[in-house]
Amino acid sequence: MIAARAEGARDVRLPLAIVAAAALAGLAPLWALLAGPIVFGVPHVIGDVRALWLRKPGGFAGKVALRVALALLAMTALRATALCGVTVPVEAELTCGVAAVALAAIGGARERRAQVLWALGVAVVGALAIVAARETLLVLAHAHNLVAVALWLAWCPRASAAREVAVTYALGACGVVLLSQVSFQDQAIGAFEGARITRELAPSLAPGLADALVRSFAFAQLVHYGIWSWQLPGQSRASLREDLGSVGLAACALLCIAVPVCGLWAPVETRSTYLQLAIAHGWLELSVIAFLLARGASVRTS
Repeated sequence: MIAARAEGARDVRLPLAIVAAAALAGLAPLWALLAGPIVFGVPHVIGDVRALWLRKPGGFAGKVALRVALALLAMTALRATALCGVTVPVEAELTCGVAAVALAAIGGARERRAQVLWALGVAVVGALAIVAARETLLVLAHAHNLVAVALWLAWCPRASAAREVAVTYALGACGVVLLSQVSFQDQAIGAFEGARITRELAPSLAPGLADALVRSFAFAQLVHYGIWSWQLPGQSRASLREDLGSVGLAACALLCIAVPVCGLWAPVETRSTYLQLAIAHGWLELSVIAFLLARGASVRTS
């Protein structure tokens, strides 16, 4: 039997994983961008739901969570409709996301005046985001990975481990940028082309800067997936079966197998479909953050 890790012992697995992610994103960014969502996408969404939904951080539960869920289910339905070939305005998707964040913030605030202020604040920011919908989605795509890591750092039970991970992350990001001197925009893995990915993630930027930004995105995405599929679930005392139930566990296991298997036959299409349908989990993170901020502000002023 493997001996249990001593309480407070230094765990170097995550820093080493971050170094590996930096190496892969720097040296083979197309492979990182293609394989990352296919292999780790579903496990990381499961970790996301366990940490942010099932464990009810800060009391994020009941009617508040249900209202947020309905808004995010509407967003997912719009994405599924778009996959079927129906044109869906991107503004409609953003409206669902803004609604989820607003409902969470209102639910977190305890006083009527605070609820009105949070609703107005989210509405103003949300309206600006919807007006510049394409730019907003691009910013969210890059910021989402950073938000996920920041949440883990904030919830990490050991401050020394959080500092070590933060320093390793910063050094890894710098290393990825240095490796971006070798352009990958002319490379391709089948139909997965570096030039197309660059246009999606770094439009209108100079080649060198675009390369650095795309590699940084690949690195941040890998770290994000690793933390939420591995580190956060490991902090729970409950098992996966206890969190999800037998039926939920079976469904998640099936998805974790089915998506990579589909990726073997149609990797580009599988990656695209996953990213289209999983977008709502990023808004769940923003909603929980809004809820915790509103709840914390209410506690401080009470």
